[in-house]
Amino acid sequence: MFETGDFVIYGGKGVCQVKKVGPIDMPGVAKGKLYYTLSQIYLKGSTIFTPVDNEKIKIRKILNKEQAKELINEIQEFEPEWIEDDKEREKEFTEALRCADCKLLFKMIISLYKRKERRIADGKKATSTDERYFHAAEDILYGELAIPLGINKEEVRDYIMNCVINS
Repeated sequence: MFETGDFVIYGGKGVCQVKKVGPIDMPGVAKGKLYYTLSQIYLKGSTIFTPVDNEKIKIRKILNKEQAKELINEIQEFEPEWIEDDKEREKEFTEALRCADCKLLFKMIISLYKRKERRIADGKKATSTDERYFHAAEDILYGELAIPLGINKEEVRDYIMNCVINS
């Protein structure tokens, strides 16, 4: 169980902080049932109430500093995996965003980046769908990495590039 103050990833919503653990007083909510009251870190004013025993939406503690650095060091081992079938690719990308698994998000970002490079080399632009998935993956992943690394979310991409270049 998470405690007040913990930073967590709540499904595809990104980084949240646990503000309260306990019953909530709302119409239609079972009395005595325990809920997490979550505040989205990068979306001010947004509050999420979710049962502690919620099995539908994955909730996990964010990476610690050591785990974040280890993940970044593994980047060069990630191979881009492009799925040619549009529907299958969208299904995979949607699932990666929903579960917010850092390795899947990195693979997704790398695959989309490589595809964008190929399209530009062919005189084409990135598709709007590719751009949407790319930015959504960056938003979740960089938002998570920023906290244990002690930097702003906007600085994470440069931090990663610096680590990759200097390794």
